[in-house]
Amino acid sequence: MKKLVALILVCLLCMTTALAAEWPEGTSPAKPTKLKPEVDLNKTVGYWLPFPRKGLPAEEFCDVLELYMPNPDIKLGQGTATLWTADGEVCVIDFADPEQVELRNLEESELEAMHWGCGVCLEMHLPISLKFGENYYVTMDEGTLITHNGAVKSMPIPYSDKVDITEQYWTPYVTGDYGISGLYYSTPAAEEDEDAQAPIQPKYNPVKGDVINFDVVLGGEAKLAVMVSEDNSVYFDVTEFSETSHVTATIMGDAANWGVVFTDADGAPVDYIQMTQFMDAE
Repeated sequence: MKKLVALILVCLLCMTTALAAEWPEGTSPAKPTKLKPEVDLNKTVGYWLPFPRKGLPAEEFCDVLELYMPNPDIKLGQGTATLWTADGEVCVIDFADPEQVELRNLEESELEAMHWGCGVCLEMHLPISLKFGENYYVTMDEGTLITHNGAVKSMPIPYSDKVDITEQYWTPYVTGDYGISGLYYSTPAAEEDEDAQAPIQPKYNPVKGDVINFDVVLGGEAKLAVMVSEDNSVYFDVTEFSETSHVTATIMGDAANWGVVFTDADGAPVDYIQMTQFMDAE
């Protein structure tokens, strides 16, 4: 998945071919492509490439927002990022919580694909996966990312309150003819309380007995979706769907190993999306 994303990104960067993870001539962490001006890394954390976004959407499923950055001199700061729709706030991501936010070095395959000599990736884990076709946008506090000496802070998103945020460059999006949409985990009590006025709060850390909720999307070649859990760690109320439907399942094991097989009209496999969730002890 990450390698595929990097391969798509390199097409956008329009760089020449490189055979190793090193900076091509005329580029650097401050100037990751010859098409961009060089920036002063003593004053800014540098360029970043957001994924997914309109024009570069995720396919089939997405529960992580990523920022690819060529400047390796970055660490996590403080503050939050917020995912929004036109209806309001979807979730708040706290940079102080390691289960919600991770900063990792780019893998060799990613560096080679993007023709960078170094870089890092910020991963923001969502408690509910992106919904197909939904128009999202992201805001971020100033200083959620900083240089290692703390001298430089990232700018906020949006950069100005005078700009329509929906016109900003990072509008996460997931699309495809088929896939998994709006996946989240919840407690059985929350699901059973029909009189509850507050919306169900998705859980970051599900445990045995919790409920998996999502929509299975069918279209294109995918005419049938089959829910599978080879080790029976997940129990599905219904296992086969011939149209886009809401799906619920119960976690029965200490790790939720499951997936969705998509087949065509003749029953031939089109794709398989595997989902594995490891749980903390209750």
